[in-house]
Amino acid sequence: MKLTKNEISFLSHELSEKNQIGLFTNVHSILVGTEQSTLKEKGLYKDGKLTDLSNEMLKIVAKPEKCSRLILRDNAFLIEKYAYKSNNKIVLAENDNGDMLFSSPKNFDNTIMALSEFTGMSNIKTSDIEVLLPVDEMLVLLAMVDIYRKNAMLSYWGQKTEATIKFADIRERLDEPVQNSLLKMLVNNYNYSVPKVENTKNILESLIDKNIACFTTGYALTKQYAEFGTSFLIPKTVVMLETFNVNDQNRIATAGVLCISAGLQDVVSFIFTDGEIEISSITGSYMLKIIENFLNCPNVTDGEMI
Repeated sequence: MKLTKNEISFLSHELSEKNQIGLFTNVHSILVGTEQSTLKEKGLYKDGKLTDLSNEMLKIVAKPEKCSRLILRDNAFLIEKYAYKSNNKIVLAENDNGDMLFSSPKNFDNTIMALSEFTGMSNIKTSDIEVLLPVDEMLVLLAMVDIYRKNAMLSYWGQKTEATIKFADIRERLDEPVQNSLLKMLVNNYNYSVPKVENTKNILESLIDKNIACFTTGYALTKQYAEFGTSFLIPKTVVMLETFNVNDQNRIATAGVLCISAGLQDVVSFIFTDGEIEISSITGSYMLKIIENFLNCPNVTDGEMI
């Protein structure tokens, strides 16, 4: 079943039961007067109301108990999918050049196989990191990782780089995150504010205490984080995942994951919780498992999936 934006806007007035995470609450368009007739032609609207076929599916989309969103960007490609779940039934909605394509899949096998064309299915990863940090510490860590990434690429051009990082270089990276940097992806997409200058040295000391960074003549990352910084070079595929639950008090609980790949064996995930971020190097096949889990609309309580 495919609906245009105008048809969705028309149906938003027809569906009386809606909630905050449903599609029909969030799509608005100026009607042109042909929506009812085009819906009739599609067999979705008859005698002034939705047909049984369309009503069963769209009432889940209008008032789901849970909803998940997937956005995949890969160079010129943009894929956008939504999963709506109610009473253990799932409706998948996919953006099709501005229209929305709806289906009720028995499973997500075909969807995962299609997405694997972008993510790969590797079971191998180049580096091995996993740590949960307060937001400020994560942003400083990413600033250092981005400097390692830049130096690794410069070395391929035969340019000599310093073995350690000056404090001023870290601050410069925080103040002006560069295009395609991990730091900029988090700051831009999740509205994080970088730590203030006066707090940065204390944050670096905390990273040293956690054996993530060290200091000699300058700052440096410890072995496993340095390996990550020198291997994770050019981001290729970005997958943003969010899931929303409506609880008994009609409040919305959310959880989110950002996955970025810089090659078949260089994939990283960011899991967002209240005031903290977990970064992990993962495999392409594990990223597909994360995607499938989100499309199945997991239970969420206070920003954590259970």
